[in-house]
Amino acid sequence: MTKVASTGRSIGRRGVRGVGLLLPLLLLGCGSSKVAQCNQLAEVVNQTQGFMQEFEAEIQTFSESAAQVKNLDDIKLAASQYTTAVDKVVTNLDGLVGDLQSTTLRDEDLSQFRDEYVGVVQGFSTALTDAREAMDLVVQVESEAELPAKIEESQQQTMTAVASIETLSQTESQLINEVNGYCGAAQPVEPVSPTDPEAPADPATPPAEPVEPAPSAEPGS
Repeated sequence: MTKVASTGRSIGRRGVRGVGLLLPLLLLGCGSSKVAQCNQLAEVVNQTQGFMQEFEAEIQTFSESAAQVKNLDDIKLAASQYTTAVDKVVTNLDGLVGDLQSTTLRDEDLSQFRDEYVGVVQGFSTALTDAREAMDLVVQVESEAELPAKIEESQQQTMTAVASIETLSQTESQLINEVNGYCGAAQPVEPVSPTDPEAPADPATPPAEPVEPAPSAEPGS
């Protein structure tokens, strides 16, 4: 069987932290169609592990640069590092959407989860694009005189994107818990809504390994 872990884990004050993954479970010789399809879905989503680790490293570089800025050129360079990192992760998220949409799942419940998950990933992509456009306001600044106003505008736009990603993260965690329960996983993904209990594990499937937190990346303040 295959187990699901969270994609959008948390948000920094000026950017986004993290995209999660589906973690493989021990098959233990189980060859059922449901198990195979759970693993098939996990294999697609697991690709987030690689590109989110890269995003995390790039955001760390941005944070370090932002902490050492001394003039307008330094500020614009740090901001451009952020926009470049976000452009790359958005491209990867859009690729994930395509891969998910092309994944054929005969199981109706898994197919529904996949479709709902696609909507969440698309939402992450849109919100990150909004955050990138907000930071681009700083990249395009032409003088120190206009910098304070552009930073304020950028922060306001970014907070809207952050709020959207936080909402999407809650939705995603609930979906992940549901599919983990359906696929026989044992532990919930945080954050879990107190009103949405985890779906019971399928008694015909082997137990899952614990869900590990997804990698996270927090832009500097």
